[in-house]
Amino acid sequence: MGKKSAEAEAAAAAVEETKPAAATEKKGKPTPKRPKQAKARPPANPPLTYKEARKRAKTNKLSKEQKRQAKDDLRVERARIAEGQWKGDPLFDKYHLPRDRGPERLLARDIVDSRRTVAQYFFALTMALLLATNVFPGAIGILMLGWIVMMAGFAVDSYFLCRKVGRLVWKRFPSTKQRKPGLYWYAIQRAIMFRSMRNPRPRMSYKATEDDLGQVVR
Repeated sequence: MGKKSAEAEAAAAAVEETKPAAATEKKGKPTPKRPKQAKARPPANPPLTYKEARKRAKTNKLSKEQKRQAKDDLRVERARIAEGQWKGDPLFDKYHLPRDRGPERLLARDIVDSRRTVAQYFFALTMALLLATNVFPGAIGILMLGWIVMMAGFAVDSYFLCRKVGRLVWKRFPSTKQRKPGLYWYAIQRAIMFRSMRNPRPRMSYKATEDDLGQVVR
């Protein structure tokens, strides 16, 4: 009996040692609770509501003279931009249509405008041939031959035009991202229009040299 009681006391002592201190000892104060999550701070300049924006607009209201001056300035600026677009001024490149933007397109336009092409007379010759078929019905064969000659001249002239555009553009801009087919078609489309109807307006004369083409004068 004495042996069993000694073993029981040893086991109880071992269990007592393995218990955590928190289970055996009581704290003198309650466990602190988890702090509440802080609320998100509002932005320094919160967006205005409709009423607030309207109230601020009323407080910052311009006088009649200031409104009139602002409209006049806007009108002058728009006229200046429109004139720059019409003249094809490179300094107004950001206001041009996407198809006309970039130094490569500027150079292609100058190449087209600096030479006479068969394409620029294409529509006029076509109308003349159509009218001639009605006036001279017996000469249709000759008129058709003239039509074929005109188409051949248009094709040959367009070939040399595209060749010059490709040579100068890739010589000055070797790392350009322009695609040759798109640039060639852009040049042909401009060449086929009457010179007075081209937009942006031609900058070059027929006496312009290669050094003058594509230059931006600031």
